Amino acid sequence: MIFNKKLNIQNKEISLISPTFVIAEAGVNHGGNMEIAKQLIDLAADAKADAVKFQTFKTEHLILSDIQKAPYQKDTTDASES
Repeated sequence: MIFNKKLNIQNKEISLISPTFVIAEAGVNHGGNMEIAKQLIDLAADAKADAVKFQTFKTEHLILSDIQKAPYQKDTTDASES
């Protein structure tokens, strides 16, 4: 398999000799709230990140319904949340 040694994302070149491309990991910290997601983007931009990575998922597709919550989840979520 042959891989390109250079990649462009909008106006940023990513290669073995280019400056590091920094991706801020927002993950699921937005809690599904678009305003919080926008704040995380602003914070990442202030920190000079080149990109922000978000995650979303539906727990019913990933987690068994009879699995107990971890202690931190019990402290930070209500009974209807995962």
